[in-house]
Amino acid sequence: MRLWLLMILLGMLTVAKASTPLDGIAVVVDDDVILNSEIQDRMNDVIFHMQQNNTPVPTEDVLREQVTNQLILDSLQLQMAKRAGIKIDDDTLNHAMTDLATQNHLSLDAFRDKLNHTPGTSYDSVREEVGHEIMIERLRNHELSSRVRITDQDVSAFLASPEGKAALATEYHLAQILVSLPDKASPEQIDAAKTHANEIFEKLKAGGNFAQISAADSQAENALDGGDLGWRSEAQLPTLFASSIPGLKVGDVLPPIRTDTGFHIIKLLDKRSADNHFVHQIACEHILIKPSEVLSDAEAHEKIMRIYDRLLKGADFSQQAQLYSEDPGSARNGGSLGWVTHGEMVPEFDKVMDETPVGKISPPFRSKFGWHILNVTGVRDEAMSTQYQENVARRALYQRQYDDELQSWLREIKAEAYIDIKHHD
Repeated sequence: MRLWLLMILLGMLTVAKASTPLDGIAVVVDDDVILNSEIQDRMNDVIFHMQQNNTPVPTEDVLREQVTNQLILDSLQLQMAKRAGIKIDDDTLNHAMTDLATQNHLSLDAFRDKLNHTPGTSYDSVREEVGHEIMIERLRNHELSSRVRITDQDVSAFLASPEGKAALATEYHLAQILVSLPDKASPEQIDAAKTHANEIFEKLKAGGNFAQISAADSQAENALDGGDLGWRSEAQLPTLFASSIPGLKVGDVLPPIRTDTGFHIIKLLDKRSADNHFVHQIACEHILIKPSEVLSDAEAHEKIMRIYDRLLKGADFSQQAQLYSEDPGSARNGGSLGWVTHGEMVPEFDKVMDETPVGKISPPFRSKFGWHILNVTGVRDEAMSTQYQENVARRALYQRQYDDELQSWLREIKAEAYIDIKHHD
């Protein structure tokens, strides 16, 4: 989720945004425009966030350039999503806002009231931004799914590698600074980028603040978030990084590493070990009803509530799944999903699965796939199975390829777009 929205949700944004008396067009992006006020609003949000985290704020010119680039990429992706016919219905948005309210320990009404009484924002503006985020996420999944390919041979080779063993053990919290390269970079451009990356590395060695330098100099999408990559297994990083990470101590920074997208500088923020070699697994069955063009979300909810009522009156779960579930893979097996490990399913599914006692049926709940009913039939702590290890491998390989392809794809769509940045006085 976008930075300024996170700040609102955390209750941090308590100051009004500076006004822009004379608004105007700052950037033309294909068929869209970005206004000066949009850039200024985003800059105000970023500055406030950085001040709350005691992160030094870059100069105004540097921050404006970073924010403008971020807004250009957002505009391009939203335009692509609209051309692709990606739409977010009201029911999906309402559920997303309800989830956000729950995460902040508020009812939806209290969440709406809090946002409407926060200077500089409103419930409707946050709801619109959430819709944009969902559209961009769906677009990325659609565009990148065909670019990420993982074979059984890839999985086997990965599990036999040191990276595969590491994926089942230690995790690393990393941050990066990216000095990017254009497509078909000339030797002069490569040398200039390398020199700049080395200069950044020397600043970091001398004690420079990583988050501040990231905000000022990194061309990565998360530059304004301090370059934070989150927690990753070693296997979830590009191969060029993987062999170097285990030898780092917390706080260490790797020298610049060249990839097709540019020069990366990686810092190890923290690391943690996995818990032994046993995993908690839950055996469950489910019934899925999916909204569609001919079945609205409300109608799908009504349908699954009728199924739930029959189950409460003693109907056989397996039979109901075979008759009505729209998950063909499990429906023919009476809804059985077998033994499931936390993290294999979407978060909403994991949450209900964890909260439902053995032998009980969950009330209907919503995920991005539709409406579910869950029946938990058993639990166990099991040594890592072959299937579990293969699932870990596929997720790690997917994450590794996805990150690489995302940066390449963003660079491609920007290179192919018409972008006219107006002079800023």
